[in-house]
Order: sequence, then C-alpha cells, then structure tokens
Amino acid sequence: MELQLLTPEIWRAERRRLLGFVLRHGEKRITAASIRALRDMEPDWLETDGSGHGQAVIAITKHEGRLTGLGFAADGGDAGCLLVVHPRARRLGAGTVLMKAMIGRLGRLACHVAADNVPSMALCFRIGMKAVSIHKGPTGKSTLRFERGMLHDAARTGHIDTLPQ
Repeated sequence: MELQLLTPEIWRAERRRLLGFVLRHGEKRITAASIRALRDMEPDWLETDGSGHGQAVIAITKHEGRLTGLGFAADGGDAGCLLVVHPRARRLGAGTVLMKAMIGRLGRLACHVAADNVPSMALCFRIGMKAVSIHKGPTGKSTLRFERGMLHDAARTGHIDTLPQ
C-alpha cells in the first residue's frame, strides 16, 4: 500500500476526483460540514512549517495505482476531518496508515465518531486516541470525541466522520 501526502499542486489538480471518491464511498456517514471543510480548504494550508507540521493534511492510499483511501483534517481536526476507505480495501490497514499520517503531519488530531460506528471507534483506540467526551452529533446520534496529541478542551468542537476499516 502506497501513502501520499498531498501538496497544494496535487490537491488543485485532483480536487474534483477526490471529492467524488468521498461522496461515492462515504456511505452517507460523512457529514455535510466535513465535506464542505474539505471542499473549501485553501490549498496553501497543506504547506508545512519548519517542524514538518501543517495547518491541514490530505493523505491518500493507493494499491496497484488505484485510490483506496483518503484522510483529511484541518486545524488538528477542529476545522474539519474525515476518513473514507474504499469498501474493498477495508480491513487491510489503510485507515490506520491514513490516521497515523494525519497525526504525524498535524502533530495532534481530534475526531468525532458516531457511537454506532464500532469499526471506526476501534480504529481510534487502536492508534492510541482517547475518547474524551460524548455529545449528540449532527444527525442526532450519540457521538464520541477522540483526541491524540492535544490537551482536552471541551470548548473545541471539531468534526470527523470515519468509515469501517
């Protein structure tokens, strides 16, 4: 499996195709807010500073040249976050690779996962994230906030949608 962290140039060139991937394979678990955050993200946010961290990250995985997964987070996940893995690529480690790449690039990550999305919660726990709060999500479902690499602050309200791995 090949991992690629997108540059502003690649995002500009592949934006439409990658948004289509999210919409096709998101299985209606991706919130409108998360899709909007990805769609409206400024390409320059993908630039990194001297420490190797950036304001946003878009990571993709490929297998034999075919797109198998996409992860996105901005502002440590608080300005938007999502993870989509192609159904045929689930349980092959793409979600783990993408989440670890997002944490590595941002230095921290907060995400929200619906309580009925057990595979995604398992992924968050597997990579060392901590569940720090529970609230009602945008669809009315109980939703857990997971964090890694950040101090818990209940006032921060990021979004993530993840799919089974």
